Amino acid sequence: MQSEITPDNYYQVLRQYQSAQLLFEAIKSDVFSYLDNPASAKEIAEKTGYCERNVGLLLLALSTCGYIEKQGNYYCNTKEGTAYLSKSSPYYLGKTILFREEMTTLYNLADKVKCGLNDSSGSCYDFSSLAEVTVPEMYATGRVKGFIDEIKNVFTNSSAQLKMLDLGGGSGVFAMEFAKNYPNSNAYVFEHPSVANTTSRIISNHKMENRVSVIAGDFNTDDIGGSYHLIVASGILDFTTEDLNNFMKKIAAAILDDSYFLLVGRYSETENYPKENILSWLSGYMNGIKPPPTKKQVDLALNNSNLKAVHAIQTGRFLGCLYKKVV
Repeated sequence: MQSEITPDNYYQVLRQYQSAQLLFEAIKSDVFSYLDNPASAKEIAEKTGYCERNVGLLLLALSTCGYIEKQGNYYCNTKEGTAYLSKSSPYYLGKTILFREEMTTLYNLADKVKCGLNDSSGSCYDFSSLAEVTVPEMYATGRVKGFIDEIKNVFTNSSAQLKMLDLGGGSGVFAMEFAKNYPNSNAYVFEHPSVANTTSRIISNHKMENRVSVIAGDFNTDDIGGSYHLIVASGILDFTTEDLNNFMKKIAAAILDDSYFLLVGRYSETENYPKENILSWLSGYMNGIKPPPTKKQVDLALNNSNLKAVHAIQTGRFLGCLYKKVV
């Protein structure tokens, strides 16, 4: 006999959606920045000018969802809240979370399903803003630590004179960290002209403009330079417009013999939209962004370019593989 079915799953999704909305609105109100130490609704209302009654309701709801802790009439951040949602933290992710919510929203998805592409479809995400908001995210999620650990295993002499390229590097964080760890080296970020000014500003804000250079151009069509000891490519293969084999040969030609290519990203086994990322990229896919290359296609292009795998990398959200140019 078939077990009884219920619509409970749908109501659970509704509650999860409401919980997510609550988090986004709380970030917008910046309430977490006032909760590094226990505080009452009255105290927060006095500091912010907000409505005391509604502040109290917001705090109660946040505590019910586990976003903050309740101690009598006082509320306080969780350890995660203090680390990532308070503006006093160097790893503050509030702006990043709100940007990613807007970037990947599925609002009005039904209209895209009904109507397909329109005249404005196929446009890129706002990569300039993305570069800016991902700076704290790269440190908070372990991507920077994973990168540093990897390069230190490869380049053991911190005094070496090296040349490194962060291809499509956005924030320029990898290039800046490379320059910090290898002070006698030159680091470059190659970015699209629509992003390059933002990259330069980020580098300048970190007082690294004398150590890291920005090259503006289209990595699909323009020269990317050469004689590099390391090229890093993070999440860019989804946006290559030329043949993947030619693109990899271009990268290989820019790397010195016995030098390295660090490819960051995850690629599907099947020639389709990857189910692992379908929710995060669904709005973009419906706007015309092509599916990423398959793992087989990537491996074949790398092999044809004499870029041989050294080992896979997985540190938190830092996923990829290190390759060496073998001739």
